[in-house]
Formats: sequence, structure tokens, C-alpha cells
Amino acid sequence: MNLGTDLSKKNQEVLQEIGIKSENREYSKEEIKSFSNIIGEHIYSQSSKNGDMAKALTIYGDVLNIFVRNEK
Repeated sequence: MNLGTDLSKKNQEVLQEIGIKSENREYSKEEIKSFSNIIGEHIYSQSSKNGDMAKALTIYGDVLNIFVRNEK
């Protein structure tokens, strides 16, 4: 998977917000899985009491689903 060409500009910007730089190169399945873990950790680090976790899932859910599909 190439993050620079396979992801929308919006999804690339979302990744940059949590420190994942999207380069125009092929990423291995292991790297994609690592990115999925980073996104999951970020989502679960948010507070569920004030709704931040739900907001984070809304923001990062699309790109997380793309990564999960490409891990296989």
C-alpha cells in the first residue's frame, strides 16, 4: 500500500495529526499493521466520559478501516 497515492488528502492529514507521515512509497503489511495499532491506541487513549473517544473514532475510523483491509 502506498500512503501517498492510496489515501485521500484528508486521510493523510488525519494521520499527520497523530504523527504518521505518509510518504509516496510502498509500505509493508507490518508497517500498515503498526499504523493500525498507533491509531487504535490513540482512539483508546481518549476519554469516553466526555465523548472524546467517539469523536476520535469518527475522525480516524475511515483510515483505520482502510489499514485493516490492507493488513491481510
